[in-house]
Amino acid sequence: MRNTRGNGFSSRVEMRKNKTNRWLNWTVGIVSILILAVGCIILISVFSTSSADKTASQSNHSSVQSGTNSGTSNNSTSASSGGTGSDQVSNSESASSSASGTAASSSASSAASQSADESHQASYDMGSADWNAQVKAIAGATGIDQGNMVILWLGNGGSSNSSLARVASKSAQSSVYVVHLIYQNGKWQADQVQKP
Repeated sequence: MRNTRGNGFSSRVEMRKNKTNRWLNWTVGIVSILILAVGCIILISVFSTSSADKTASQSNHSSVQSGTNSGTSNNSTSASSGGTGSDQVSNSESASSSASGTAASSSASSAASQSADESHQASYDMGSADWNAQVKAIAGATGIDQGNMVILWLGNGGSSNSSLARVASKSAQSSVYVVHLIYQNGKWQADQVQKP
């Protein structure tokens, strides 16, 4: 009789252990799923932000190029309407040849500067010339004095010639500016500024 009583007691203890183990397993599973979900959300937000920055940068670059091309076509049109008869034909030919020469030289110089800009490697070493140039561009874009600026983060903006910065003034550190910089024409320029 004592044996059956002892077995009943040990089976109750085992049942409690099994319930506790099941509860712990479920808890660990739920916490793991939550960690994966938060990690995925963070990754998606990082990649969507960098994709949006690249798209905005590319559209800005293409609008600048189309503005340059329309300016050269307007010059050739106005130059060709200046004369009459045969003079008009020769003027339009010379204007179109000079416009195409100007367009070719400007596209060659923009291609050279663009390849130089693309070969530029940004430096994020505090105090380097590249760092100081980026800080100066950020200060100009946000209107915050360099001496009053707190740099929360300054790093790669998606390519070797773009940077992303998060800055605030020392007096209002909760008001964070997000600045996207691009390296164009041999200097850092603010491409986008998100004000707090």
